[in-house]
Amino acid sequence: MVCTVKMGSYPNFAHGVQWTVRGDGHHGMEHNDSVESWEITGCENSSVVFYEHGDPNQRQQAHALTNGKYQAYNEAQWINGHGPYADSISGISSVKIQSPGGESLTKDGKINATIEVPDGQGPRVEEQHTVSNWDNYLKPNEDGGLDKHCPGASWKKWKHAKSAGKSAQALCQWPITENNMAALAASNETHVKGVYNTIKSRVCNAIKNDHPNFKTGTGDEKCWDLVNTQEFMKDYCYKENRMADDPLCSDTSLGDSYVILADEYCKGHPDKEFCKCYNVVNYETVCANRGTSKGCPAAKEVYDKYVEFKIPDPNVYLPCGKACTGNVYKPSGNNAGCDGTINACVMSIEIGEANDEVNAACNIDSGAEGELTSGGSGDASGSGDASGSGGSTSVPLSTTQTSELEKTVAEMKKEKEEEEEEAKKTKKKLIIGGGGGGVVSSISCLMLIVLIVIVMSKQGGGRRRR
Repeated sequence: MVCTVKMGSYPNFAHGVQWTVRGDGHHGMEHNDSVESWEITGCENSSVVFYEHGDPNQRQQAHALTNGKYQAYNEAQWINGHGPYADSISGISSVKIQSPGGESLTKDGKINATIEVPDGQGPRVEEQHTVSNWDNYLKPNEDGGLDKHCPGASWKKWKHAKSAGKSAQALCQWPITENNMAALAASNETHVKGVYNTIKSRVCNAIKNDHPNFKTGTGDEKCWDLVNTQEFMKDYCYKENRMADDPLCSDTSLGDSYVILADEYCKGHPDKEFCKCYNVVNYETVCANRGTSKGCPAAKEVYDKYVEFKIPDPNVYLPCGKACTGNVYKPSGNNAGCDGTINACVMSIEIGEANDEVNAACNIDSGAEGELTSGGSGDASGSGDASGSGGSTSVPLSTTQTSELEKTVAEMKKEKEEEEEEAKKTKKKLIIGGGGGGVVSSISCLMLIVLIVIVMSKQGGGRRRR
């Protein structure tokens, strides 16, 4: 809106003549020394200064007015009818309108603010002050004592001379830089601190998405510290790859909001590397329904092995590999099944005609803690036609599975004893050694022996919630 000043030669524009000036510039009076009424509109971002003479550079009477209605007579009948008394100038000959221009609320942009100045520190409209107004505040092209009220400002003018019911005001503009914010923050003036807080809030709300690390001037405080509501955190951290890469989106920075935001983010971004642990922890809801999600193909390979070994509740162990290492979101309880191991050895031996001994050893390698590994097969040797293949695998063990495994071992032991008894009857001898190896001799018929040894570790694991 263009700053507009309407003037009249009679109080309340009731009689006489009226005229109007608009926009920036130095405007002469259409009717010199005749102003008795004012109506100022659209000048909230302008400085409007009235001068006694046409040349504002001469020493003279002057004052400044902002939006509102004013009249020249200090009498109740006129004040009540048309605003406060605002003129003791012996005759107004010109008006100068100036504006800093619009704002640009971006980093290195511009911001404007009006500052309420305490009494006695700015121009006043009373007759005894109108010349001193020019001397101290309203000389053209001079600071007018505004450095104190607008530290760091690149543009500063007086906006209003103190009048009845309205304090003196200054209008200033600052480039949006960290140095200027620091200059404002350093002021000890109460009225400046109030404006600084307003500017800080406006700036940070405007630039928070692009420049959350912008320093506000108060110590190490940044815009992020002022506007980190959960809604803003989500809006900021969900862009690009910030959940993984931006320190502002870490658990340290987000605090209690981290789990809430990370859960929601991974539900919507299953292909992100950041979410592979979340996907595997939630195998049944993510990987089972969308197998190409990050971490799922490798988890399925492990899952299939668990199923092959008939290990109960296999999902609880899936996060124990590499899925939950590195810079990824690790949901609570992701390692609940990683405290123990199950060692399983599966060996298949084909035996043909043989008169010599055949040695079969099951060598179990548990591998690193929490890792699924392949062990070496046992040695199958002899002069007859014998071949062996097999391997050992170390998988996590839950304490709740111990009884089931003990039962399985007992059943296998019973079966072994029955097989040995049968071997004696047929004059065949089968000896099975735990871990150290086994000897099979005097075998004249073709047999297929599948030897499965399950050895439980001493340490049991916990269960993770499903």
